[in-house]
Amino acid sequence: MSEPRRDLGRPRGEPIERAILAATVAELAAVGLDGLSVPRVAEAAGVNKTTVYRRWPTREALVAAALQAALHETAEAVVDTGSLRGDLSSLLQLVAARMGSAEGRALVRAGLSEQAAELVGAIARDPVVRQQSAVVLTVARAAARGEWDPCRHPPEAVLAMLTGAVMHRLLMERQPVTPEWSEAVVDVIVRGLARP
Repeated sequence: MSEPRRDLGRPRGEPIERAILAATVAELAAVGLDGLSVPRVAEAAGVNKTTVYRRWPTREALVAAALQAALHETAEAVVDTGSLRGDLSSLLQLVAARMGSAEGRALVRAGLSEQAAELVGAIARDPVVRQQSAVVLTVARAAARGEWDPCRHPPEAVLAMLTGAVMHRLLMERQPVTPEWSEAVVDVIVRGLARP
């Protein structure tokens, strides 16, 4: 006898996908990439495991989708403050909040694992992901205001400086991201981006 469907009578499409991806991130936070179990993800999301496999045939594809969703959520949450300094400060605080959470740390660990290296690299190189990233949106606004010349300063370098600084602060130094520290980091980046 076949296993009864757990998702009968439940909403389909986007709400189910959001639930599955949220459960995936929670599973990563709990057990890491090596211990991730699709059946446990399905149970936490309230669906049958075949519902997960229909959308993402492999664990790697599921983790990639979770990483992409997290990046998209970060981009959507970026605030337009009206200035490059303000936008970068807002972005830094957002990255720090996401990276400082259990789920954020899980995604970082998953992304740094040997098993996920190729997968994460492919996501980072994906043109659609790059064009929709938070820093690209910040750059577009700053360029329109005349505060940034993307030809001289590629967005990827700035994102690496900002996220790298936050990762080092939180994961290596084990120190909080204070307003004073954030201001110092943003000041260094803004001075570097200043037009000659």
